[in-house]
Amino acid sequence: MQPVKPKWLNSGLVLVCERCFKERIPEESPEVAERIGEFNLRNWLKAELKENGEWGPIRVISTSCMDVCALGKVTICLDPKNGDPAEVMVVDPVDERQTIYDTIVEKLGKHES
Repeated sequence: MQPVKPKWLNSGLVLVCERCFKERIPEESPEVAERIGEFNLRNWLKAELKENGEWGPIRVISTSCMDVCALGKVTICLDPKNGDPAEVMVVDPVDERQTIYDTIVEKLGKHES
């Protein structure tokens, strides 16, 4: 075993439920699935974080079901590595994406010491 220190170790992770996008929303809420279309929240967040210099210390990863489901919503978890507790929320991946991004940067982003 070899210990490692990834860039996100002191900032945090964002977990995005992949099952919500791929299975649950299309099965339970086809009208929501149609509105979402090909949009992928994880990929969008990753691109925004890269564009704004936050990628690396903050990582966005897909996960399987977190067993917190809401009709037409996607479950995400912010897991800060600064001692704050993790936060789990259900979100509209399209309508709330900018709010989600802003919350991620506020809670996990660069902080002045």
